[in-house]
Amino acid sequence: MGDSNKSDKLRLDLFLKRSHLVKRRSLASKLCENGWVKLNGRQAPPGKGVRTGDEIEIRFPREKVLIRVEELPKRPAKSQSSYSIILSEKIEEELF
Repeated sequence: MGDSNKSDKLRLDLFLKRSHLVKRRSLASKLCENGWVKLNGRQAPPGKGVRTGDEIEIRFPREKVLIRVEELPKRPAKSQSSYSIILSEKIEEELF
């Protein structure tokens, strides 16, 4: 019975890596720790559980992307089937 609860959530950093939004899990963790990733509008630690239907906002140096989680990939996905893009906008301002 305990296994069903584990299967309907996936760590945020692992989701970002498996969905190919970020290349490495360590980079995904750093983005979360530095406040560049929001889960459902709030900053989230790398270990926060992601569920189907959640919205994730990722701020890259020159782009901000808002996605909706469609499914939790069990292994690295070969396509974009695990999420749908809600918003993608270029950022002109300097971050550093």
